[in-house]
Amino acid sequence: MDLEEILKERAKIFDRALTGNLTPREPEIFYDALRWIPLSGGKRLRPIIAMLSCEAVGGVPETTIPFGIALEYMHNSTLVHDDIIDKDKWRRGLQTTHEKFGIPFAILAGDALIGETYRMLSYMAPPELNSVTYKEIIRSIAEAAKDFYEGEALDIEFAVRSDVTIPQYMRMIEKKTAQLYLLAGKGGALIGKGTSKQVENLAQYGTLFGLMFQIKDDLLNILTEQIILGKQMIGSDILNGKRTLMLVHALSEVDEDDKTKMMAVVGNENANQEDVRGVIELFRTYGSIDYAQNTLEEFREAAKRCLDSVDSSESKDILVALADYSVTRLY
Repeated sequence: MDLEEILKERAKIFDRALTGNLTPREPEIFYDALRWIPLSGGKRLRPIIAMLSCEAVGGVPETTIPFGIALEYMHNSTLVHDDIIDKDKWRRGLQTTHEKFGIPFAILAGDALIGETYRMLSYMAPPELNSVTYKEIIRSIAEAAKDFYEGEALDIEFAVRSDVTIPQYMRMIEKKTAQLYLLAGKGGALIGKGTSKQVENLAQYGTLFGLMFQIKDDLLNILTEQIILGKQMIGSDILNGKRTLMLVHALSEVDEDDKTKMMAVVGNENANQEDVRGVIELFRTYGSIDYAQNTLEEFREAAKRCLDSVDSSESKDILVALADYSVTRLY
C-alpha cells in the first residue's frame, strides 16, 4: 500500500472543496487573511479520517465532505489563534496570518473560520442524516471547540510551571490536539450510520491518533534538525518553553542540579544550540525519549484494537496504516 499517494489523492478532494468555498470578496484584506492558512496546504488528516471512518462502517464517503471541510475550518481557526498566542512567525513555510496581515485581521479571520465551520455543517441534511444524528454532530463540534480553548488555557498555564504531571499533560493535549481527531472518527462513523460500538471505537481511534501525532511532532522537534529562518536548528520547542511529554517526564525524574540546568535553558530564547543539545541529552539520560517512544507504541496498538469492530476493507487497512504512519513518520 502506497499510503502517501492515497493520502494525497484523498487530500485533493478536500483541497478542491476548500478552494471552491473560500472565494475572495470584500473587504479584500479580510478575505485574504481568512483564506491564508486554509489554502496554504496541510495534510487534511482530520477530514480524511472522517471519510475513512464513514467508509469503514459501510457509509458513502462523499457524504462526509461538508463535515470534513467543517473540521478543516475549525482546525485552521485554532491554528490562527494559537499562532497569535505563541507569537509564531512561520507556519507551513509561510508567514503566520498575524505576521502577514496584522493581529486585528488575524483575530477576525480566526473567528470567521468558526462561522464557516457551522455554515458547512448546515449542508449536512436529511436524507443523509436523521435529526438526532445531525444534532449530535453539532453538539460534538461545539464541545470540541470548547475543549480546544480549555486545552489552550492549560498550555498557557503549564508554560510557567515545572510541576506538571504526565496525566495533566496528556489531558491538555487530548483537549488541544486530539479532540478534532476524536470528532473526525466519531462524526464519520455517525454519518456512515455505524453502530454505537463502532462510533465509540472510531472516536477512541481518533483520540489516540491525535495523541500520537502530537507526541511524534514533539519527538521530531528534538531528534531532527530543521531550517528556521535560514539556520539549521534542533529543539526549538525547548527554546520556546513548550511543555512536551519528554520535558514533563524528565522534570519528574531529574535531580535538583540537573533540573536547574534544564530550566535555565527551557524557555530561554538566548540559549544556544549547545545548551539545547545538553537538555536533549538529559532527556536521554533520564529515559524521557524512550518513555515517549514506548507511549507511542502503546497508543498505536490500542488504536489498532479500536478497529476490531469494523469489517475488513480497504478503508480499515488505511486506518491501520495511518496508525503506523503516526509513529514512524519522519516529518
